Order: sequence, then C-alpha cells, then structure tokens
Amino acid sequence: MNGITEKLSVRRKAALVSGKTFWRTHGYKEDGVESIYFSDGPSGLRTQGGKDDCMGLNASQPSTCYPAHSALACSFNAKLVNKVGAAIGAEAAARGVDVLLAPAINIKRNPLNGRNFEYFSEDPYLSGVMGREYISGVQSNGVGACVKHFAANNKEYGRTVYDSAVDMRTLREIYLTPFEIAVKGANPVAVMTAYNRLNGIYCNENGWLLNTVLREEWGHCGIVVSDWGGTFSRIAAIKAGADLEMPCCKFSADEILNAIDNGELKEEELNACAERIISLAERLHGNNRTAGCDLEGNAAFAEECAEECAVLLKNDGALPVNRNEKFVLIGDFAKSPAYQGGGSSRVNPTRVATLFDCMRGEENFIGFERGYDLNGKKSNRLIKRALKLAASADTVICAVGLAAGDAEGVDRENIRLPENQIELLTALKSAGKRVVAILSCGGAVETDWDDGVNALLFAGLNGQGGAIAVKKILTGEVNPSGKLAESFPVKVEDVPSTQYLGDAYRAEYKEGMRVGYRGLKNVKYPFGFGLSYTGFEYSDLSVGDGASFTVKNTGGRDGAEAVQLYISFPESANAPFIQLKGFTKVFLRAGESARAEIPFDEYSFRSFDIKSNKWVTVKGTYKIFIGSSSDDLRLVGEKEISGADGVPAEECWSVTAKEYEIPRNKKGRVIASFETPFSELTNAKGALSRLAVKVALAVTKRSPTAGGTVKFVTLRTAAQFAKFDGVRAEGLIDIFGGRYFKGLKKIIRGEKKKK
Repeated sequence: MNGITEKLSVRRKAALVSGKTFWRTHGYKEDGVESIYFSDGPSGLRTQGGKDDCMGLNASQPSTCYPAHSALACSFNAKLVNKVGAAIGAEAAARGVDVLLAPAINIKRNPLNGRNFEYFSEDPYLSGVMGREYISGVQSNGVGACVKHFAANNKEYGRTVYDSAVDMRTLREIYLTPFEIAVKGANPVAVMTAYNRLNGIYCNENGWLLNTVLREEWGHCGIVVSDWGGTFSRIAAIKAGADLEMPCCKFSADEILNAIDNGELKEEELNACAERIISLAERLHGNNRTAGCDLEGNAAFAEECAEECAVLLKNDGALPVNRNEKFVLIGDFAKSPAYQGGGSSRVNPTRVATLFDCMRGEENFIGFERGYDLNGKKSNRLIKRALKLAASADTVICAVGLAAGDAEGVDRENIRLPENQIELLTALKSAGKRVVAILSCGGAVETDWDDGVNALLFAGLNGQGGAIAVKKILTGEVNPSGKLAESFPVKVEDVPSTQYLGDAYRAEYKEGMRVGYRGLKNVKYPFGFGLSYTGFEYSDLSVGDGASFTVKNTGGRDGAEAVQLYISFPESANAPFIQLKGFTKVFLRAGESARAEIPFDEYSFRSFDIKSNKWVTVKGTYKIFIGSSSDDLRLVGEKEISGADGVPAEECWSVTAKEYEIPRNKKGRVIASFETPFSELTNAKGALSRLAVKVALAVTKRSPTAGGTVKFVTLRTAAQFAKFDGVRAEGLIDIFGGRYFKGLKKIIRGEKKKK
C-alpha cells in the first residue's frame, strides 16, 4: 500500500471506490488523489455537457462519428482500426477525458442481439485483434481505454438479470479469447464488467473471472469498473476485486463501512481496490497529452474508414453505375441515413452526409422518391410514385435497412427487413429495372429479397461520412474492399444458438463453440466474404513460422484484398471446424503481384483442455488454409506439431443456467430487496406499489431502448440512479415491501444533515 492510501481515512477510501458524479470519480487533491473522468465510446466520443445519462437519451457535444465496430471490422485492416482509436483518443484528450469506455469486444453469438452493432465480430480472433489495435490507438494519446463487457454478454433482453451458462472450453476459446488478446496485447487501463451472471455469479462479483483469469493469468494491472448501474452487491464486488462502482452511489460508502464494522469485509480488501484507483489516477494525470485535435481532418478520415468498411455482396455488372445512363434514388434512407446505433454509443456528429445530397450532383441523376415509410407503415401510394419515377431511369439505386432494431437495451424481434421495404424492392424488380440495393444496418439480416437485385452493397452503420463513401463506390471512384465480419444466415433459425437464447433470466450456451461460421447450417453470405471491381489470384503457399504466399491483382483496377488464414485442427482436438487465426490486407495495382505473409502466434494452435484446466497444443497434423472467405479456401498446406495428447470431448450442455430465485412470502408476494428487478415488482406487497410499477413500465415501454432496460433494473440500481442516500434507499425497499407510508416518510426526509 502506498503512502497516499495509508493517509486516507476509511470513509474516504469507501467513497473513492464509487463514483462522485455520473462520469467522475472522487478526487482528494489535498491528499494527492486526482479524479478520473470517463466518457462513452466506441464509435466516437460521447461527452455530455448537460444532463447525464448512460443510454444516449440526452444530447452530447459534437464529435466525429466513425463507423460502428460492426462495420469497422469489415475493413479487416488492423492498422486502420488503430488509427481510429488514435483519432478518438485525440478528441478525448482535447476534451479532458481520462478514460474512454471502449472498445466493446463481445462475440456476436446470435444476430438477434440488438447491441451487435457495437461489437466487432462473431470470431474471437478478429474481435481480439481489432480490440487490441483500437486500445493501442486510444492510449497512444495519453487517454486510457476501458475494454467491455466482461464477459459472455451476448443479448440485451434481461441483461441485468440473466445467467449465461457456458461450459469451460467454450467460455475460454470463444468468449474470453477476445479479451485475452486485447488485455495481454494492449494493456488497457480498465476492464468493464458485464451486467449478467456467468454460471450463476454476477460478473461484477466473480472472483475467478476478475482475479484468477484477468489479473493472475493475463496480467491486468489496471482497474476493474462496473457497467453503469451494474453493481448488485457492493461488498461481494469488492471481495471479488471489482475496484470501482459507477456511477455515483450515495449509500455505497455506508454499506462498505458497515461491512467492515461487522467483519463481512476486511479493510485490506477495500485498500486493494482504492490502491488500484489511486495508481491509475496518478498514471493518467502524469501522461503527456500534447496531440492536437483536428475535427476537419477527422471528418475526412471517417469517410476513408467508411470506404474500407463497405462490403459488396452481389454484382452482376451493375456497379459501378454507368455515368452515361440515367439513374434515380429510391428510399427514405437516402435522405435519413442510418449511420449509427442507439444507446450509450450514440455520437452527436460534427456533420452528416446523405446519399441524396451526394448523388444529386451527378449529371444523369433524375430524381428521388421515398418509396416507403421509415416507420414500417405500408403505402401503395409511395410505391406507385417510386415506380413512376423509375420508369424513366436505367438504374434504380434503392436505399434500404433497419430504422430500428440496432440499439442498446433491446434485442431485434427478427432479422428481416420491414415488409414495406421488401414490397418496394419486389415492385421495382417486377418493373424490369436494374436495381442496386444499399443495405444500412448494424448486422446480419435475411436477404431472400435480393433474388433479382443486380447489385447489393452492405454499407452497415458507416458513420457520419458513410454516404460519401457509398457514392464513391457506386460511381467507381473507390474499389470496395470490405469483407463480412459476421455470417449472413439464410434464416435466423439456421444459427445454432437461436434455439438456446432462453428467457429473460436464462441463456444456455448449448451450441458450444459452434458460433458463427463454425456452426451455421445454411449460409447466404459467408464470414470473410466480399466482392471487388477487380480479381485476385493466390499461389505459392509456404508454411513455416507462418504462411507466406503470392497475391496477384488479375483485373483492370487497383484494389485491396483482405486475405484470411484458417486452421483445421487434428481430429483429436475435438474442434471439427476451421478457425480464423490471421489476416492481412494487401493493396495491389492492376496486374501487380506481391508476396504476403501471415505469422503464427500464441493463439494459432492452442486448445483448452478441461481436464488439466490449461491451454495445450494437441499433437498432430494441422491444415493451413489461405482464403478469400471462410467459404473460399484457395491454398492449403500442413504443419506437423508434436504436442500434447488430444483434448477430450466436452459436452457443451453440461452447464445449466440456474433458476432465478425471487424470494416470496407465504401468499406468493415478492419480498423486495436490492436485487429485485422491476419486472418482478408487479407482484410486490401493497396494491399502490404494484400500480406504481405497472404505470412506470407502461410509460417507459414507449421507448424501446429505455423500456427494455427499465423492466429489469434492480431496486439497488434504481435507488442509485435516483441519487438516494441510504435512508431513502431503505424507503424504496419499504414501499415495495408493503410498508408504503413508512417508506414514503423515509424518502421525503432522507438522512439527517450532519452538523
């Protein structure tokens, strides 16, 4: 323990391990303790000058909005992601931010997850490498990065109450590997715990996760911070090594002091958390933050990023558009672009381009029609107007996507486009027009509507400059080079995890490691897939300490190819699928060829052995594939490894999610406690209490983002966000325990002011 920690009183240390405000920690300058200022990410800086919130409901200060992680990963360009992190870090430094709450590197287990747009990929290696580079970029400007959400946080519905039941091999190889790569490779200053339980224990209270794995195995030397409102028992969290509770909780310090007094918590355990927070504050405030912030330059860079992220999924020669032929724009998204998701990552952009503004300056542009209503309402009138305009054009560029469904706090109901958009596309195809579809959304959707569509460009959620990038790709100024960072299934039922999503309280990962391309039954567009306006040929594979090979641009245009390395393990490793273990992006001029190399690393040949509880390299023959996608493997080699015996088969259904137990009295009424979520309080004791909950849930239901979150907020979190002191927090429990007037009295009076 350093001298500063020794000087602080127990009460000050107890206060220090909880936030002072919504975004800041306590600072005691007279004792040499600096405050730490957090701000949201990850697609840009979200700093709020007015009313604070963690769901993106209130306005924030203007910042550059880059492509969402889901789009950024499609670049398959680790250097680009590093530069994005550095640019956001520079803006954060200019605003006085100490820690950026990014990147988000959870696995896209299922396309129904409403927050998938914030995550890089379904693949753990790609997610980990992108996360590592993003962190390194942010921290190169003296600002800290906080990687999130640790761990197995893969759906939004019931996110504060559900239990992720994951067998150990699946947990290690799929869901922890991205965090391991990021933590060991970039040393983020903070790791944010997920809201959910992991095999029965809240992540924020899971000592095995936070100490054994994160600190002892991976060497994390920064802090562990809760998600905002993600503390369920502050005492259990401290004992597990969760250093900081955010945001401010006015009764947390008293909880800690009482626990020390009654022997439930040791002061040494509190000291360890306080020590890490103080050390981080010293480190951050000692950093040199001299990098300038060029918002104009960043806006141009955001456009460049969007160019590399767009994925050309289909093209029969319709793209690039023929500038000598007439074209029209159809679709509300051409004027009201979907360029980012909703929730805590929502950025107030410095500017926003629209496809309409970008394309109407073209010589042969002859008009625009909405074609559909963004709210999903069917309109034959809008379709008729679109068909009338399209009749005079050679090419119809139709902008479609999801107006809702990519947001924090709520999952998608399905992965289909709205029916009114599908009806429009069907009508345009029936009219015999050349149709180019531009798809804007944060993740995979069903694309049965693309039969008969001449070209399909997946723009994703591509940030404030996305429309400019799309325009350049449509006209041929830019050659698309993006590849899918997640598989597009034929239907959501083809995704193995769909049948195991469970209810609000349970999520059993019975599909095991068969996530994404490892287990998808019917693939429409495979992981790693993306077309170009030129062609690439691979040859001359050599396998040594890595894979080296030749790539040739065989077409008539300059272009870039994202080459992928996959490995197939020996049968005894019990991993009957290929696994991405490396990638590189090669730019070549027309007709040019170059030698490329993808090195092996510590993650290339390992398997987790559940019997020895450690990583091993299974002996045998490993097949090395070089491909243009997971479904297009063009070169194959072998590497013989003398390692350990085979990893025994693991029954992935051997772990079962625990029933969520809500204590009830003899009459079946809920016994209210800090851990009780609002969804259960409709059965609380006291008619007035039940009525109040029903009204609150009905009001918040109007906002999908807020409604999906509030429903499962616990009473402790509600008291924390209401800025209740200890007495008022007790009053909240009293009210829902049927002691209505006693509780109301406490809430009105609160704690007596100390003299």
